[in-house]
Amino acid sequence: MALITAVIGTDRQRWPFDDAQSANDIKLLYTVPPYEARPVGEDEFEYTTRSGIRDVKWKHASQSLSADARHIEYKGPSHLCKACLSALGYLAQNLRDCIEHKDEKDFHTKKSVVQHQNLMALFAAANEGCHLCKTIWGRRFKTNGMATAPDVRIEFCWNTTDEASWDGTDPGDARLVCNIVSTVTQNHNKHTWDTIFRFQLWPSPIFDSFFEVEGTIPLGPIDRGNTRSSRLMALRWLSECRANLDGEHSECQVSDASWYPTRLLDLSTLKETGRVLLVVSDQVDHSSLDRSEYITLSHCWGTWGAKELPVLTTSNIDARVDHGMDLSLFPPTFKDGIEVANWFNIRWLWIDSLCIIQDSRDDWQREAPMMCDVYQNAFLNISADHAVDARGGCFRDRYFATVSAFKLDMKPLQSTWWVSIDERNLFEWVKDAPSSERAWIYQERHLARRVLHFTEHEVFWECRAATPSFRSETYPNGSPLRRDFLGQTKLSLRDTSDNSISDNPYLMLAWDAACRDYSRRKLTYQTDKLPALSGLARHFGSRCREDEYIAGVWLSQLPRALFWSVPRKERPEGRPSSFASGAPSWSWMSCAAPVEPSKMEDSYYIADVATIFADYQHKTADQYGDMARARLHVYGFVRRITSIMKQIIPDSDVDAYQAVLQLDTSKKYRHLYVDGQMDRDIGYGPHGFQLFGESPDWFHGFEPVEYYCLFLAVSQEDPGSDRLLRGLLLEPAEEEGTFRRVGQIFFRGQCALKMRYQLRAGETDENGAWERLWELVAPHWGEAGLTREPIAALPVDIQTQGPFGLYEFDGHAADDASFWKLKPRMITLV
Repeated sequence: MALITAVIGTDRQRWPFDDAQSANDIKLLYTVPPYEARPVGEDEFEYTTRSGIRDVKWKHASQSLSADARHIEYKGPSHLCKACLSALGYLAQNLRDCIEHKDEKDFHTKKSVVQHQNLMALFAAANEGCHLCKTIWGRRFKTNGMATAPDVRIEFCWNTTDEASWDGTDPGDARLVCNIVSTVTQNHNKHTWDTIFRFQLWPSPIFDSFFEVEGTIPLGPIDRGNTRSSRLMALRWLSECRANLDGEHSECQVSDASWYPTRLLDLSTLKETGRVLLVVSDQVDHSSLDRSEYITLSHCWGTWGAKELPVLTTSNIDARVDHGMDLSLFPPTFKDGIEVANWFNIRWLWIDSLCIIQDSRDDWQREAPMMCDVYQNAFLNISADHAVDARGGCFRDRYFATVSAFKLDMKPLQSTWWVSIDERNLFEWVKDAPSSERAWIYQERHLARRVLHFTEHEVFWECRAATPSFRSETYPNGSPLRRDFLGQTKLSLRDTSDNSISDNPYLMLAWDAACRDYSRRKLTYQTDKLPALSGLARHFGSRCREDEYIAGVWLSQLPRALFWSVPRKERPEGRPSSFASGAPSWSWMSCAAPVEPSKMEDSYYIADVATIFADYQHKTADQYGDMARARLHVYGFVRRITSIMKQIIPDSDVDAYQAVLQLDTSKKYRHLYVDGQMDRDIGYGPHGFQLFGESPDWFHGFEPVEYYCLFLAVSQEDPGSDRLLRGLLLEPAEEEGTFRRVGQIFFRGQCALKMRYQLRAGETDENGAWERLWELVAPHWGEAGLTREPIAALPVDIQTQGPFGLYEFDGHAADDASFWKLKPRMITLV
C-alpha cells in the first residue's frame, strides 16, 4: 500500500497517480479535515488498557441512531453498525448537497468522514457482524493483533466532483475509498494515511442483474463461511457455459474428444476402496474412455513439494497401475481437487506430478510437448491459486461478507445502490496469489478452456467466451467492471489462421501480451523456461502454420522481435549470473528480468536495414521446445561505440526524488563516442538535446562501456516526428565474428548522421563538412527537438534493399565526397 501524504487546505495536494483506479479517483483528495459523524465519546465502544493489553466493549449509552444514520437504509443478509450507518448517511446527504450546489463556486463541503476512531472499533464491529466492517477486516487485515495498532483511525472519502458518477449516467466510477489515517500529526495541517480498501457503487435497478441470483442458492451467512460453499454456483456457471444460449461460448466447446493424456487418475472406485488407480490410456478398454471427460489441476509445488510430493517414479508406477494409491497419501490440494471433480461427476483427473514420471528424462521429453493438448482438451482446469504448495488445499474459511454485495437506500438521493468490492481489491489475487508468480501455471490458465480459480476469499470462473467471461461469488452473473482480472484476462485465442503471426495483428498483440506476462513469472528450474511456454507457443503456431518459432521468437517478426527491452525499474543492477534458460542472447527468453516487447509495430513507418538468416536446430522433434542451436547470421552495418554515464551526487539539501529529476532533465549525464574518438561526444545536438536513447539489459555502471552497435531498422512514429536509426548493443562472444546482445539503442538527428558516415582523412574543416552534410540530410531525418514541417517523403521504396537501403534515406547527400559510407559485414548473434 502506497503512502499518501495530503496537505489539508486548497493550496497544494499530492496524490500517487499510479495508485489511481480510474481517472475520477485522482479527484479523491482531502481538502478539509474529515467530518465526524460520531465524535470520540459518542461511538459505540469504550476502551480499557490493562497491563499493556487494550480491550474494547459495547457501551450501553449512545445507542440511538444519529441524524446522519437516518438518511440510509441497509438491505442485505446482515446489518451495518451505527458508525457505518452514520458515515454512509453523511455520504448520502453530502452527495445530494454537492449535486444541488454543483454550479456554486463558493460552495465547500467535507468529502470525507470518520468511520471508526481506531482499529479496535473496526474489529469489534466486524466481530458483531457489521457487513461493511467485516468486509474491510476480512479482506485487508490478517490477524486480530492489528486491532491494537495505536494512533490510527478509519475514514471514508468519495468523489463528488463528477455528478455523472452518482446520477447513473457514468456508472462504475462511484467509489467509496477506505483509508487508515494516522492521528499523530507532524504539524497542524498534515495527515499521513494508507488507502486500504475500495468499494464500488452501482445504481439499482440498472445493475440488479449482476448481483441477484435467479433460483436463489439457499445459503446463509454461516453456510458461506468457506469457499467450499461455491459448489452450486460453479455448477450453474458450467451449465451456462455448456448450454451456450447466447452463442458466446462456442470456443469453450472445442476439443478433440478422441484425445486423452498418456496417463490419468481413475476416481471411479475411490469410495469403495479408498484408493485412486493410475490408468495408462492406451492400455485400457477405450469404451471406458470414449466420450468421457477429464479435469486437470494447477497447483504450486513450492519448496515442500519439490521434496515431499508423492510423485510418480519409475519405481512406483507399476504398483500405482496395479493397486492404486491410498487417498491418505494425497496432500490436501489433491484431495480437494478430487472433491471438485466429484462436483461435476467427472471420473478422470490429471495431476502433473502423479501422471508424468518425474525421474525419467525420456518420459518428460515425451510429455512436455503434449501440455498444449492436455489443458486444451480438459473439461475444466482447477486452479489452487492461494496455496504456496499442495498442503494449502483449494478451500478456505472466510467471512461471508467478503463475497456478498448489499443494497443501500440513499434517501437524500432518492435512489438505491449496490455496494460491492472494487475491482482492484476483488482481483488482488491476480498479482498477489502464489500461483500468479508461476510460469507453468500461467501457461495452464491460458490453454484451458475453462478455469475454476480457488483464491483466498472466493471462487472465480473464467472461460473462452467470445467476450471476457468472468463470474465470481461477488459477481455471480458476470461483470459490470471495466477491467476484469486487472486487465490480465484470459487470452482469447480465436480460431483464426494466417501464413505468419505478422499477418495477423490480433495474434501479434496477443503474443506480445503473453511474452510480457510470462517474463514476470518464476520457475524452480530455469531450464524449464522454454518448455513452460511451448504449449502456448504451439497453440499460436497452429494459427500461423507457415511461420517458424525459435526460442520465444517468430521468424516473421524479425527484426522487430529483437527490440525487446527491460523496464528501467526492473533492470538488474549488474550483469546477471549465467542464466541457464537455453535461449540465445537475442531472444527475450534469455533475460532473467521482466521484459517489454517492441512497440515498433505502432510506428508510422519502419524499414529494415539488415538482412537476417536464421540457423537453428531443436534438441528433439518438438519444434517449440529446447534448442540445440539458435543463431542469427546478420548482414548489416556495425560500429564500435563507447558509452559513459556520469554519476551525479545530489546536493545535501536535495532528496532522492529530486536527484532523479536532475538525471532525467537538464544535466548531460550520458555521453556517446564512436570509433574510440573520446574527444568527440556525438550524443547531443542544439540546445543540449540528447540525440540517442540507450537501453541496456542491465545497469552497466558508471565506467566507460564499449559496445558494438548493429543497425537493424529506421523507424518514424508519425509524419511529424524524427526518423530514428535503431540497433542492438552487442559484446563479442567467444568465437570470432560472434556477438551477444546486451541491450538496444536508437539515434536521431546529427548523432544518427555521424553513426552512418565516416569523415575522410585530410578534411580540414570537420565541423563545416558535417554541417554541410546535415543541411542536405535534415529534410529527410528531421531536426531533433525542433518544431518544423513534416519531413520529406522517402525518395524510393527501400523495404527490400537490406543494408544498402540505409543510404537511400539521405538522397543525394550520400554521394558527398568528404565522407565514407559504412561497409556491411556478416556477423553472428548467439
